[in-house]
Amino acid sequence: MDDELIAASLELLRHGPPGTVRRELSGEHRLIPLAVDVNGDVAVTVFVRRLRCGLLSGMPGVEEAHFQRRDGTWAYLGGGAGGPFDDYPLSDRPPAASQHGYLSADGFGQVSLNKTHRLPWPTRYAFHATVRASAEVYQLQAGTRRLSVPFHGYAVLTWANRRGPTVEALDRDGTRLASMDLNRDPLEPRHHRFPLR
Repeated sequence: MDDELIAASLELLRHGPPGTVRRELSGEHRLIPLAVDVNGDVAVTVFVRRLRCGLLSGMPGVEEAHFQRRDGTWAYLGGGAGGPFDDYPLSDRPPAASQHGYLSADGFGQVSLNKTHRLPWPTRYAFHATVRASAEVYQLQAGTRRLSVPFHGYAVLTWANRRGPTVEALDRDGTRLASMDLNRDPLEPRHHRFPLR
């Protein structure tokens, strides 16, 4: 368990994204908040930080932390890391023409919501998708939720049922620019059938 990541995540969940975000990591700023989403009793935070182990140790990467509200407090469920993060240091988001559209999916993840389980069924999961919006996008809409898009364009969306939301990219006037269906079956790879011998 990473106490620094959990503390930074809980701060992000309490106060939301800061008004200004650093573009580079430093000794004093070892985590840069990239995105946060709260959807009912599930939440996910995403940070840029230097990876701590493996072949990419020391390189900037992305680290996610998943939470579930239990008895009025956020319980840490787990997370993941990946890298290298190609958009480091953080820069302004590119226009749609240079990133092949208004929205692009950057990654998906999931975590079990069950406190303890021995078998993978009937476990409930929380899912998330990290997306990047182009410079023309002002807000993202998923159902009734609206998320502001920061200067770098990264956002994360989380949900607790198997069907992912459709996210819409909106311009400053609220006009729909594009949509992306995040529905997929994250458990699908587990259902491969193997021949019996």
